[in-house]
Amino acid sequence: MNFNERLKRYREGTATKEEAKLVEKELEKYQSIEEYFSEDLPERFVREEPDPKTPAEKAVPKATPPGEETVSIQKLVNRRLRRVILASVVIVVLLYVTVFYGISDLVDRIYYDPTAVTQAEETEYPRTDFHFDLTAYVSLNMPGYVVSSFTSELSQGFGAYELNYPLRNLFTRDAQRHSVHVTRDALTYADGGIFAWENRSNLWPGFDLIRNPGMFDSEDLSSEESAAYLDEEVSRKNEITLNYLEELNPLSYLSLQVLFEEDLSMLEFHRLSREYPELDFKWVGIRTAAVGTRWSVNQPMHLIGFNPSGDEPSGNSRPDPEKYPLFDLQDGWTQPIRAEEDFGEFFETHFHSRLNYLSKRQEFIEIFDYNPYKADFYQQALDYIETEGIYTYGVVVYGTAEDFSEAVETLPYRSLYIDDVLSASPNIYY
Repeated sequence: MNFNERLKRYREGTATKEEAKLVEKELEKYQSIEEYFSEDLPERFVREEPDPKTPAEKAVPKATPPGEETVSIQKLVNRRLRRVILASVVIVVLLYVTVFYGISDLVDRIYYDPTAVTQAEETEYPRTDFHFDLTAYVSLNMPGYVVSSFTSELSQGFGAYELNYPLRNLFTRDAQRHSVHVTRDALTYADGGIFAWENRSNLWPGFDLIRNPGMFDSEDLSSEESAAYLDEEVSRKNEITLNYLEELNPLSYLSLQVLFEEDLSMLEFHRLSREYPELDFKWVGIRTAAVGTRWSVNQPMHLIGFNPSGDEPSGNSRPDPEKYPLFDLQDGWTQPIRAEEDFGEFFETHFHSRLNYLSKRQEFIEIFDYNPYKADFYQQALDYIETEGIYTYGVVVYGTAEDFSEAVETLPYRSLYIDDVLSASPNIYY
């Protein structure tokens, strides 16, 4: 008779005394094996049922009533089931940790990581690469705007991020936080801010002569006739601007885009700004291609510049100051001023650092910039200013109608364009 038959008779209570002894001996053997393999498991996960038998009782074999036989087998099954459940839980946890923290981290490394801190100099609280990327982008590409505080970056795993950034309109002085979701180098959500149409395509109407060189060229007109027509059109719009300026309340607050008669060096711009202390110069456009040309015959002419007034909030974190000196223009004001020329050098160094920094941020440009070829433009613009120097073709400036009415008498402008008007300055004290 095999063990299965003896066990069946044992459970039915029909086994002989000798058969019962054999079955109990086998069951005791299997129980010892189970206990041996489970003794290293934490007791909190596998709780053995206390055995009420004393060693003496265990040593005396006796027939077990059918009910107790079932309980003993059930305990054995329960212990095995608990170990299977424990093993399953451990495997699931290990898989989760491996996938989420292992594979997710690997995926994060493949794509643009806004939470990375690779550009900041060593400080106690360094800012993220995304903060510097966005700061450089806004100052170069968006006249009249600044990143007004800290950015926030939240990783959601597997190359997905939720980003928040504050943007301040320097003319109205309104500030608003904006959200962006990026998943593996692709925008999945963006609410206005740097992605708003007016902040991408409608910021430079007063600089059309720079954006669209030869805008009145035609096969039907000679170059002299095209130039004459252009001058007439510029004069006509200037007259409209000046007449409108005279009709405004003297306390009306204006944003004016001024195109100069001739390009100015940074030192010349500094001197000009000191001649008109009542005006607030908020953006200086920098020439990045030869007069009358574009950076590429197949691409639009992009306009970039910098804010000379130090409106950006300053912190203790900077990109590597050896690579990008005066990335924060305010650092220049803390240096000893030896001569007036120092101001021009500060502006040149600051703009060069911002442009140099952004030109190396390929991943950011491809995701956040408005043109996929801007990386090529930034590099060509950098090459141009390093060869030809840093000169401005025009500025964005704020002031009251009364201040502008007095300034236009001597301001060296070629064209004037009123970009925006408020009934009064948002703050009369500064």
